[in-house]
Amino acid sequence: MNNLLKDFTEKDNEIYNEEFFNFLPDKIIDSHVHLWKREFFQKEVLPERQKSNPFADPDIIDGFTFEDFNKTAEKLFFGKTYEGVFFALPVKEINLAKANSYIADVCLKNNAYGLYVPEPDLKTIPDNFFENRFIGFKPYPDLAEYNQTNDFSKLDIDVSIFDFISKAVLDFSNKYGLIVLIHIPRKGRLNDKRNIDEIISICKKYPNIKVILAHAGRSYCYSDIKDNIKLLKDLDNLFVDTAMINSYSVNKVLLEELGPERVLYGSDLSVAAIKGKNIDINNKHYFVTDKPRPWSLSSSDMKLEDFTYFIYEIIRAIKIAIKSLNLDLKAIEKIFYQNIKNIIDDINIYL
Repeated sequence: MNNLLKDFTEKDNEIYNEEFFNFLPDKIIDSHVHLWKREFFQKEVLPERQKSNPFADPDIIDGFTFEDFNKTAEKLFFGKTYEGVFFALPVKEINLAKANSYIADVCLKNNAYGLYVPEPDLKTIPDNFFENRFIGFKPYPDLAEYNQTNDFSKLDIDVSIFDFISKAVLDFSNKYGLIVLIHIPRKGRLNDKRNIDEIISICKKYPNIKVILAHAGRSYCYSDIKDNIKLLKDLDNLFVDTAMINSYSVNKVLLEELGPERVLYGSDLSVAAIKGKNIDINNKHYFVTDKPRPWSLSSSDMKLEDFTYFIYEIIRAIKIAIKSLNLDLKAIEKIFYQNIKNIIDDINIYL
């Protein structure tokens, strides 16, 4: 990874000290962290990919290793114990065997926990799944067979959740009560009836799975979540993570409908170590960054000091939502540590 933290300023230091140090618990578990190396790519990432996927950004495409994670955590969260749940970069250009092997190696050497990125049609679970400290799966729509195309504009059009999560993954996860972290497909996100129906179907048919919706169901805007989250709130095995959610309005709805027990702090590192913010314009989501990038809005007139890191904006949005609902310290502890710790402890008996 290029040195994104070279832009760390005294202003960032002030933000952390004044807004977050006393707010955050001493121990934090980030439930959404990608790790990979550039050598895992088995094909080149096309230039147009940079327009839709921040992970194709030249500043981070070369990788984000466990060492990078530690350096980032030490710099941005000094004085805290900051751990992660790790998984590979789930894109079709990656060699998944190498990527999953690296996650296993990291977890074994560092007493950490990982999620396995499966092929969409995975039929046989690796024999050493638990030995490698995997506690679940991170399937991804980009890997679906029909998506093996260079026309990235079609990636979200018609894919079903069941196109990239096999029955073997669901059966195995249900048997052992594992995590399935789902990046839901299609442009409608939680406003897509098919997505809602499929999430409900999975949660009810596989009640032991801890179903986690990545990015709170990709709900970066209030309009993405304000209505249909109510249709999911009675699913006891459904959780959401906060990866790249910068809207306090979204977090407020999550906390109101699901309660702090089912909201998990997640960042989406390494992207979250870029300076910028997600904004909502006329019910549409945009990235805004400190400098022009292919996937974001920006201007050469913008100044570095006008921005802080996405990861700080994630925490700021959670903090504002918590304060608006007058939630107590126990809620903060649950979101940033205890909820995912409880899930890990439930699964840890198999490791």
